[in-house]
Amino acid sequence: MDGQSALPDMQNPERNNPMKVVRTLAAVAVALAGIFVLAMTIHPAGMDFIEYWSSGKLLVHHTDPYSPAGVLALEKSLGFLDKTPLIMLNPPWALFLIAPLGFLGVRAGLFVWTLVAIGCVLAFTWLLDVPPKHRAFALVFAPALASICSSQSSPFLLLGFSLFLRFHRERPFLAGASLLLMAIKPHLFLIFWVVLLADCIVRRAWLILAGGVTALIAGTAFALYFDPHIWQHYISMLRGYKLQQGFLPTASMLFRMLIDVRAFWLLFIPSVFAIAWGLWYYARHRQAWDWKIHGMLLMLVTIFASPYGFFTDEIVLLPSIVFALNFPEKRKYSDWILLAVNTIALVIILADHAALSSRAYLWTPITWLLWFLYATRGFRHLDQHAQAATLRPAQIGEAGA
Repeated sequence: MDGQSALPDMQNPERNNPMKVVRTLAAVAVALAGIFVLAMTIHPAGMDFIEYWSSGKLLVHHTDPYSPAGVLALEKSLGFLDKTPLIMLNPPWALFLIAPLGFLGVRAGLFVWTLVAIGCVLAFTWLLDVPPKHRAFALVFAPALASICSSQSSPFLLLGFSLFLRFHRERPFLAGASLLLMAIKPHLFLIFWVVLLADCIVRRAWLILAGGVTALIAGTAFALYFDPHIWQHYISMLRGYKLQQGFLPTASMLFRMLIDVRAFWLLFIPSVFAIAWGLWYYARHRQAWDWKIHGMLLMLVTIFASPYGFFTDEIVLLPSIVFALNFPEKRKYSDWILLAVNTIALVIILADHAALSSRAYLWTPITWLLWFLYATRGFRHLDQHAQAATLRPAQIGEAGA
């Protein structure tokens, strides 16, 4: 394993083979064309994309992008029938992502948004040197397909995590700045943020923190340029939004329903326990801690315990899934089990047309986690793999001597 590979043992010895390149490009072209045609045939009024397009339009005209009345007016002009607008809930520092949509018509904007979403998945395969045999899976991974077809912003989460994994050692400032793409949904990564902070303090990786803070400031400054009162507008929107009443397909929501469905704060209890586990897990392995190895399990637990999230957000688990697929001591039937799990999820998406907040997705976060532990043979084998990866450069040097 060299320093350029973001995930261990994922180097492709045949990636310079012309025929391999041709087949990969052909597969990508077919997948891109199919998904794009699907996106173009769906009316924009029935997609979450209209909330990003509407907010982008309002933002570039220097008006409140979180205004329920303003957003609803634009959405109704597209044929939206509901009386309650779809409003972008992402914080102001995420507005730079949707600002370009404000200069485009809704169809052109949907075209660009779809291509960018697919580009995020393809960038993941390049940044982390995913072998050709698993690149097609990245596009048919159920959360990825759902994200692209529903025009969600979730693919940016995958891109941000992939950039972090790729550059956190050799370009720490850039790695920290890339976390801005994950911060567009900061609530999803509570455990990740805490362990990352602990790791930066222990290793004195101040450039990662500096990059993250700089990116947040830059993103916020961009939003303030268009709307000087952006934070007041954002907080006002959150206060009026009925966030506490909606159903969320998460383990935290199930925990809340079992205790007291009226108590919104119960959604954060699983995260408290998960944070405690994450700090213990980091403390136990801090000497050989490797985000490309230990971070894979940490991200699965992070998403599992998230207080607020949807099925499409699980696209950020692709690095963890591909890591397990390429694990040296992977269990024999893990590929077939993953295929079955992903197929069931695809059936729910394509056959039942389940809403992203449907109870039909309650099982997926824990299933990805359990599959990962099964495929990689659990914690002990992960630790052995981390130690082997740490020793390998020295062993190579000795062999050369």
